[in-house]
Amino acid sequence: MMFNWLSTKRSAQFGIELAKMLIGLVPKEVVSNEAKRTSKSNYAKEKMKKRIQQFKEDEALNFLKTAKLLNEFKWVLKDAGYDAPFIDGFASWVFVSLRTQNV
Repeated sequence: MMFNWLSTKRSAQFGIELAKMLIGLVPKEVVSNEAKRTSKSNYAKEKMKKRIQQFKEDEALNFLKTAKLLNEFKWVLKDAGYDAPFIDGFASWVFVSLRTQNV
């Protein structure tokens, strides 16, 4: 039981999955165009909300798991060439989505 509480493997994989989903929905070429970025970001959030809700139902998140998920999410986006303000903005949104009851 304690091991499951400390295991971050599923959370890390989900962070990577979310980042890849975002990369597919908001290509980095679009990020510099504010109108397109806003439209595509809102669409991405709608898609990601459903997936986050599913994950929250399957996984009991604690501080360690949430931190690992967000760390993986941010690194995948950074490695893909996204800029820090975009990454941090989405990471904050994911964090809030993970912490609220109904996304």
